[in-house]
Amino acid sequence: MIIDNVKLENEIKKLSKPLRFRIFTTLKMPSSAFVGLRIQEFSMDSCTTSLPGGWRTQNPFQSMYWAVQGMAAEMSTGAFPFAISKSISQRLRMYVVGLESDFIKRAKGKIIFQCSNLSEAYIAVEESINTKKPVNCILISTGKDSSGEVVSKWLFKWNFLALERK
Repeated sequence: MIIDNVKLENEIKKLSKPLRFRIFTTLKMPSSAFVGLRIQEFSMDSCTTSLPGGWRTQNPFQSMYWAVQGMAAEMSTGAFPFAISKSISQRLRMYVVGLESDFIKRAKGKIIFQCSNLSEAYIAVEESINTKKPVNCILISTGKDSSGEVVSKWLFKWNFLALERK
């Protein structure tokens, strides 16, 4: 077993705790803490994040600013690889190396972003550990409003490289 699933589950639980996540974002990603980014649900299969509507997330046209949506979409795809990085003996370098987004509808009010293909990241990290080479992985996040309508779709191309700890 390359990735310790027990440690991974523990890291997922840690990130899922609202207060712990709030402290983490305040210290490491203050802009996401300011806009009210939250992890709603998090498991080995999917990660769901949310953003509140309101003045902290809106643009001058009273809809949600695209960059704020991108923050929440990226978190829904990046939280799992981050949890993996904390559960392996190697260091994990992870970068977004590509991004595509489609905006389907004006985003108003609370928006939920979900990434359901997290197993792709698990496979990519294992491959990088085995080959000691960088591996690209595409993770997709879909943003929906309170009525369940899709407001935006995000495709993040992540690059993972497992490195020996110094």
